[in-house]
Amino acid sequence: MASCKDIKKDINFLANQILIECFSYMEYSPVNNQENVLDILHDVEQLRRNLLIKVNNPPQGVKIKEYFRNIITEMYDMNMKLLEELNSLSEK
Repeated sequence: MASCKDIKKDINFLANQILIECFSYMEYSPVNNQENVLDILHDVEQLRRNLLIKVNNPPQGVKIKEYFRNIITEMYDMNMKLLEELNSLSEK
């Protein structure tokens, strides 16, 4: 099982990668989707903040391994959802 420090690094790394993808999309895409990309950027930052809060403040009386496993699953699922949203903008 990964430590809290490793989970935080993963959260920040994945958020930064999606931010880079969004900024690249804004640089090389038509102007008409910029507002949608800004919404995705906002969602990425909110997700990062919420996940870090969850990691830093685990509730009392829960199995820690299961709790962190759920956070990791949520992190990957939400990041994939946000990337799919970004990719769907280029199809429009």
